[in-house]
Formats: sequence, C-alpha cells, structure tokens
Amino acid sequence: MVYIIFICFAVPLVFMLPLINSKSRWIISFMLLGAAVAVSSAEINSVIASAFDLSPIEVSIKTAPVIEEVLKAAPVLMFALLQTDDRHIVLSLAMSVGIGFAILENSYILINNPGAVSLGWAVIRGASTSLMHGMCTFCIGCGIIFVRKQKKLFYTGTFGLLAAAITFHACFNLLVFSRWDKAGLLMPISVYLISQFILNRKKLLKYANKSIKK
Repeated sequence: MVYIIFICFAVPLVFMLPLINSKSRWIISFMLLGAAVAVSSAEINSVIASAFDLSPIEVSIKTAPVIEEVLKAAPVLMFALLQTDDRHIVLSLAMSVGIGFAILENSYILINNPGAVSLGWAVIRGASTSLMHGMCTFCIGCGIIFVRKQKKLFYTGTFGLLAAAITFHACFNLLVFSRWDKAGLLMPISVYLISQFILNRKKLLKYANKSIKK
C-alpha cells in the first residue's frame, strides 16, 4: 500500500517539475525525496521490528528516530555541501524533506485507519507529528550552514546535528506515548515559533519600532 500511495503522490509532481521555476522545482524535488525516505524508512523499520521482535511503540522510540532522521538528513547535508550554503535555500529545502515525509506518512495512516481518524486528528497531527518531521530536518539545515564553514568541526558538528534531531524525535515519541502526551504534542509548534522568531527577529523588531513610533 505504501508504494501505491507514493506513486500517486510522486507522479503528478514529477510531471509538474518542468513547468515551474528553478527554486520551486528544488522544493518539490526535496518533498519527493522526503516521501521516498518515508517509504524506505517504513521498510527498514519493518525489517528491524521483525528481526528483533519489537512492538510498534518500541520501534517508534528506539529505532524509528535513528533510521528516519539519518535518511532525512542525507539529502539536506549533500545539498548544503555540494551546492550552496545560502541560508534561505537550505532551510526551505530542509523543511521540504520533512514535510514530504510527513505527507506520505499521514496518507498511509489515513488509508489504513479510516475509522479512527477525524478532523481533530488531522489538525493535531499536522501541528505536531508532521511539524516535528519538518523541524528535525529544519534544525539540520540551520546547523549545517554553520558547520560547513568550520572545517575543524565538520565531522563532530554533523554528528551533533544528527544526534540533536534523533533526540528531539525520540523525546517527542516518548512523550506522546506517556501521560505527558500534551507536552509532546506542543513541542514541535513551540520549537517552530521560537525558530521563526530567532530567524526573523530583525524584521519583527523593526516592525515593532515602527508601530511604537506611530
């Protein structure tokens, strides 16, 4: 089923690529990469779960964060190292990988559990789990821009970025399956808002100063 969903998702976007500008083409391409990573991760997690007799919760906490974040980070790291370290481009593509991953994952869950989902589920899922996938790769993109310029810190810095993304993902899953589930659901949106404030603080402060003067 996951392959059918991926084909339905990917084929129309592939046909659209020649018709859009280069920047949009990169974004769509990285969303497709994120969806492909979701398919690959599902297969790898299934093999590991079968080999070690792990429950779905154990997979979500122990193996999925490692497998998924390493695979999601790979295209972001390669692009930043081989193409450009322009912050706006790298961050938009990093977010695209995570969102593409989340779209395919959500579609798979929706099709396999139609009776268990609702409008509330969709809203909560979009603002929590889906955003978490996007923010993990977004954080990788933020860090690799700095690490790329610091040759002495390249290997340790890259490892640190992966460790941070894996830890964030694992903590989110752990909280969601605990009595602190509400705190877990709020984690991604909180990190998103903080990161947006940090990245756009100059614009926000400038706008605030203008408003005060008026």
